[in-house]
Amino acid sequence: SPQRKQASLLKMATPAAPSAPPPMFYLADIGGNQALDAFYLLIMGVFVFFMQCGFALLEAGTVRSKNTKNILLKNLLDACLGAIIWWAWGMGAAYGESGESDGNVFIGTAPDGGGPFLAAGWAKVGFDPANGKVLALWFFQYVFAATAATIVSGAVCERATIGAYIAYTCFITGLIYPVVVHWVWCDNGFLSGAFTQDKDKTVLGGCLDFAGSGVVHLTGGVAALCGAIFIGPRIGRFDDAGQPVPMPGQSTPFQVLGTFILWMGWYGFNPGSTLGITPAGYGPIMARAAMCTTLSAAVGGITVVGFGRIFSKTYDVGMMCNGILAGL
Repeated sequence: SPQRKQASLLKMATPAAPSAPPPMFYLADIGGNQALDAFYLLIMGVFVFFMQCGFALLEAGTVRSKNTKNILLKNLLDACLGAIIWWAWGMGAAYGESGESDGNVFIGTAPDGGGPFLAAGWAKVGFDPANGKVLALWFFQYVFAATAATIVSGAVCERATIGAYIAYTCFITGLIYPVVVHWVWCDNGFLSGAFTQDKDKTVLGGCLDFAGSGVVHLTGGVAALCGAIFIGPRIGRFDDAGQPVPMPGQSTPFQVLGTFILWMGWYGFNPGSTLGITPAGYGPIMARAAMCTTLSAAVGGITVVGFGRIFSKTYDVGMMCNGILAGL
């Protein structure tokens, strides 16, 4: 009958009730919160790694079209070489002997039984295969190292050969940056005011660097300044009278998009520097860092574009991008 056929169709269209979860399934079993903190570090690290896309777009939009492939290759080299070096010895030079009372205050070294060199010894220094917190921390620290290296690529764009840039990347990622990390962020560093328990090992009590303003950005910035001074300006950048000659970049949309991506990546850089989310009080610190990151970028952009309007009588998009990045 029509009624029976309609009832049969309705029965076919009605979805089955969802099955109950397995009896042993419960979200609280996450290995003493280590797995949750590892996931938090991984997500924040992905945000920071995505900053490489921001650097690539920003720098490709700033240079002239003939140098686009060159600057993009340098960004790719930073990510690839940085990963290998940080795995091979960078992490070890930064955090080797971490926790040893008689550890080296200048550079990390391998303790007895191995250490974090060529990924050897991690099973003996806190690596738990059930949660991977140490490996997540390695990834988070790697993207910081890659960022420090990439800062220089923009400062020497259009006038550094690939060979010279490869040598620089290996040097800063493998020696300069991890040593600075050991100074400030390792619990044996002579500048580590937050982690070195024996303050007699520190210089004037050390310093505090929550998210890398000194360790990452100052290190990369000083290296960029040295590179720019030694290489000098681009050919044709100044006329015979020493006055600057405008060299507009090829793409303003690339510059703006790159700036926005870098801004987004900083939400992994700064809030993610809590290195965890489960300990008491870490949530408010993360939220406060996100708010300060937002306000600093906004104030930097508005300040620079305002001064640009006063002194040059124009609204400069490139200068506003610089202001946002300076605020970050």
